[in-house]
Amino acid sequence: MRKLLLFSIGVMLALGGCAEEKPCIAEKGIVCYDDEAQQYQVEEGAKIRVMVENEAYGQALEELWNKEHPEQMDVIEPVVVQSFDAATWLGYKTDIALLWSNDAAQIINNFMPVQPELEAVIQEHAPRQFGELLNVDGLRYVPMSYYGLVFSTNMSMLNEMGYDVSDENSDGLADQFDSFEELMKLADEWGGQARTYHERQIEAVFPFAISELWASMVFLSADDFRLFASQDALISGLETEEFLETLRFLRAMGEHSWYLNSEESAEERPEMSAVEDENSRDTDSELPVVDSEPEVESEEFPPQSSNAKESQDSSEEEIILPYQIKNDRAFGGGWLYDVYLEKLISPFSLVGTWMYYNQQEDIEQQDFYFSPMPSWKEKMLSPLAKTKGYLLSAGTKYPSAANEVYRIIRSEAGIQAYIDTVDEIPAVTQVDRLENRPNLETEENREGKQSQAIESYYLAFRNENQRQISYAFSFSQEESMVAFKKDPSVRGWDMLSEIGLIEIAQQVIKQEITPEDAQLELLENSENWMMPFKPVDEELE
Repeated sequence: MRKLLLFSIGVMLALGGCAEEKPCIAEKGIVCYDDEAQQYQVEEGAKIRVMVENEAYGQALEELWNKEHPEQMDVIEPVVVQSFDAATWLGYKTDIALLWSNDAAQIINNFMPVQPELEAVIQEHAPRQFGELLNVDGLRYVPMSYYGLVFSTNMSMLNEMGYDVSDENSDGLADQFDSFEELMKLADEWGGQARTYHERQIEAVFPFAISELWASMVFLSADDFRLFASQDALISGLETEEFLETLRFLRAMGEHSWYLNSEESAEERPEMSAVEDENSRDTDSELPVVDSEPEVESEEFPPQSSNAKESQDSSEEEIILPYQIKNDRAFGGGWLYDVYLEKLISPFSLVGTWMYYNQQEDIEQQDFYFSPMPSWKEKMLSPLAKTKGYLLSAGTKYPSAANEVYRIIRSEAGIQAYIDTVDEIPAVTQVDRLENRPNLETEENREGKQSQAIESYYLAFRNENQRQISYAFSFSQEESMVAFKKDPSVRGWDMLSEIGLIEIAQQVIKQEITPEDAQLELLENSENWMMPFKPVDEELE
């Protein structure tokens, strides 16, 4: 007889004095897991309502359920919704919710942790850095898809220009350009001089932009720096050596010419916008779109740069290079990430999940690679990403069946169904290509599979771009959701737009302020901003 494990969401039943262990029966809040079959029992008459993006995915889930549970058909009832916010779920009160992580945080007390057996399986194949705050007391939130920016390399452009684009370590980055130190060397090699590709002007080596807060945070992640990493809203991390190093990285970025001279005058240049066709963009995008201003021709260095150069020549210890004024395009008018795909304006860029990268790759006949960020001093930078994920309602009448549905959603077959039916970037780790699946008919492969601590999922992505982007996001970070104990409606993250972070970062890049002085100014600003949220005894001190 299969050994059944008994778990209860309510009161545990005392079964002392029994000669034999009684079989577990999933009913009245009791969750039963079949260890041998690796499935949860399903309560009699169970119906589990699940939020889904579209009918196709809902139907795929129903088919998966009926295949695995032919004795209890049609347990899943998909609910197709268009918005994945807290208000939508509160209106439907489905057994399993699909929410953006920040919306889940608002109503997290409405959801319960999944069972231990399911947690162990999910944790093998889900990125753990997303929803950490939501999962402090057990695994509640499991990301299903990503939204945000990843790094991209135009391999076709580099190859035609004569650069080596080999990727021996298979990280999606050309080995010759897998660090910002190497990108800086390329910027120096080009020297800010105009270049063309396919009869189009190249605008930049890399369209470095630091103006809009959310997208700019990737450039504030050097040395593995993470804001509010302590999960305490009163401890921002701005005081750390890691943050000082990320400011030093910004200063170094300002010492190299990322933008190139124009072959036409400012009057002749058409004004470019991050959105050239409003009808071809996702108007519901939560990331702001920044219009780029016409480039204005200027001197290579600012007026004070000549003195800086003289100082450099007169002292062998001086290593600071003059700020490259061409980089003024990085502030306010530097959003060229969209036109990287549309106009082929640079060999490197950031690409958002809302952009039409597949279509542009076909139209332009270019090979765009997508990857994690290049490194700085051997540590990879990390852009922000949002996730949308599933949660299990604490109010479900059928917790055992709900856990079983959750298990199917996050199973290999469930993830494959999601890829096949939903046009999103799946949030999944420990992935291998479908064609690499071992033949379990042989005894050798069976033994090898059993010996693996973590078994890979073998998935068929829609295309190579989707696979690359999914992998890249596994190195991204989530904006902190940690709130102040004194006022839980306010997050530590809320201060970033009010303490002059971007403005001071721009001053560092322009060498108007040292990284050390910038850190002190930001610390003072943050302390003043946080004062109303500190405990009373700390305020008195």
